[in-house]
Amino acid sequence: MEFESGGLSREEIRKKRRQKERKHALLVLGGIAAAVCLVLGIGIAALVHTISSNHAQKQEAAKQAMLEQQAAEKETAAALAEAKKEEELAAQKAEEAETAEEAETAEAEPTDAPEETDVAQDDVTDTDSSDETASDQTDAANQEDAEAVLEEMVASQIAGMSIEQKAAALFFVTPEQLLGIETPVTEVGSSISEKLNQYPVGGIVLKDGNIASAEGLSEMVSNLQVFTQNSLFIGISDEGGEDSPFITSGISENVIASQKEIAESLGNTGAYSAGISLGSELKQFGFNVDFAPLADVSLKDGSIAEQKGFGKDAATNAELARNVVKGLTDQSIFAGVKYFPGYGDATQEGNGGQIISQRTRDDLKEEYAPYQEAIDAGAKFLMISHVSLPKIRGDKRPASLSPEIITDIVRDEWGYDGIVITDYMDKSCIYQKYTYAEAAVGAIEAGADMILSTKNFAKSYNGILDAVKKGQLTEERIDQSLTRIYKVKFASKVAGY
Repeated sequence: MEFESGGLSREEIRKKRRQKERKHALLVLGGIAAAVCLVLGIGIAALVHTISSNHAQKQEAAKQAMLEQQAAEKETAAALAEAKKEEELAAQKAEEAETAEEAETAEAEPTDAPEETDVAQDDVTDTDSSDETASDQTDAANQEDAEAVLEEMVASQIAGMSIEQKAAALFFVTPEQLLGIETPVTEVGSSISEKLNQYPVGGIVLKDGNIASAEGLSEMVSNLQVFTQNSLFIGISDEGGEDSPFITSGISENVIASQKEIAESLGNTGAYSAGISLGSELKQFGFNVDFAPLADVSLKDGSIAEQKGFGKDAATNAELARNVVKGLTDQSIFAGVKYFPGYGDATQEGNGGQIISQRTRDDLKEEYAPYQEAIDAGAKFLMISHVSLPKIRGDKRPASLSPEIITDIVRDEWGYDGIVITDYMDKSCIYQKYTYAEAAVGAIEAGADMILSTKNFAKSYNGILDAVKKGQLTEERIDQSLTRIYKVKFASKVAGY
């Protein structure tokens, strides 16, 4: 069907309209090009003028001419960009006009086959579904590519490490433990830089005693990263509330809601907000790890879990732990959910001797949810407690040194392949019963990846090396832990991961 207008067909009208639009775009481009030439001419003239200046003013004039030329180049780029924009706009207008005309033509033509319309709609639906499938496949392929890149980076890192460097990377210690001193360290310099070069530990954990001022803390954390070329975990335990190390050290008066307050009145929204606030404060000072939240289910009055945790209901604890972790993760802080198995029936955390619980494996299953939800929400560390479970192990060996807990439950039953870190190893329930070497080697043998805050770093470190020399630990076993550690450290360097 053909429409007439002034003796011209619709197709001829379309051609003339597109020609007019293109002419307009070319005119605009030509005008801008002329302007560009003028600008460049000015820059060149300025440069010539500079060359002819007297000797005393030559250096300053040359600098000014260069600035003028750079400005001219910027104006040129801007002009070309504007010209391109004008051309694209003109083309878009022509396309829109053509689309409108086609729509008018379609409306003017009668439709006698509604069944074909239904088929066409089905085709559109199928096309949309195909597009979504293709997009999902592309995303999956990109994810696989990113994972392959990350694995290659991690493998390359580990392959270039000596056994001494590998052993050191398993430790997450305080500055004092690294230096072999007891006086709290509040600033770092050449001595700790030398120690980090000699013993490239995987992480440094700070406490309130390391915090003298806000400025000093920021400088200390920054220097630690500089000394290690930004390859260091720098952590702290901050669950919010009045016990926050930033409150107890006196550098902050901003009390973030405690876990108990969250559970009593703030709910999931409050948990997420608390995670955001914790993460924001930690990020401000340069930390990248927070050993929080405490996800233990309280099993009796006065327990650690009741004092510091969310409460007695596993399902509620799971929801709140998940939201705290989300908040921390959204602030680029690695969360370390703790403690498994929980201190739910303990009134102290290990400084008063062994902590013995009569829970069975079936009992523990009732407490899985809070830790698993935190991991699903993005927690990168799972901290293993020092609770002894004789009904599971048959003896009083603490969970942090027990393959029955770390390997059988966490690795095999849960399928967790993130970083397993011990509870603080400078507690009396560990060092009064085991040598430093025995505790360090036992944790790795049990399936842990990192040893936190050993009381004597040198003896623990040498214990790992001796165990490798004797064949008690294999280098391949250490590489498994390093793979988990460096996957977390390097993930942010891989686009799309």
